Amino acid sequence: MNLRFNDYPEAFTQLKQDPQLLPLAIEEVLRYRSPVQAMARFTQVETQLHGQTIPAGKMVTVWIGAANRDEAQFEHAEVFMIDRDPNPHLAFGNGIHFCLGALLARLEAKIVLSAVLERLPNLRIVPNKKLEFISSIEVHGIKYLPVLF
Repeated sequence: MNLRFNDYPEAFTQLKQDPQLLPLAIEEVLRYRSPVQAMARFTQVETQLHGQTIPAGKMVTVWIGAANRDEAQFEHAEVFMIDRDPNPHLAFGNGIHFCLGALLARLEAKIVLSAVLERLPNLRIVPNKKLEFISSIEVHGIKYLPVLF
């Protein structure tokens, strides 16, 4: 069970009715609430960006969560749509910084969510249970997820 499906039960119902949407749904979860929200990097060379000069060797923070909600890249970026295609999100980075474990993470998500859809179609978060979020600006997640099925 993913928090997004708890927040958008109609999406979970849609996924149960059409499990073929699972790969797209996984990508949308990654885009909509990337586990890594921000990452620091250092400029290698002086860089011009939107009329601003960033000197070489300066630390910049890349806000992945904001980039994944960019209306210039994603039509209706604030809407959680499990059939979004294409979905060029940055949840796993890009270029030489692309996550080496991305393929494994996607495979694990597909296996787990396929099993949930098949074996636990009534899976839900315990009602009225206060979730404890990880205290971090860079990483988004919860410490535990109490569920019923």
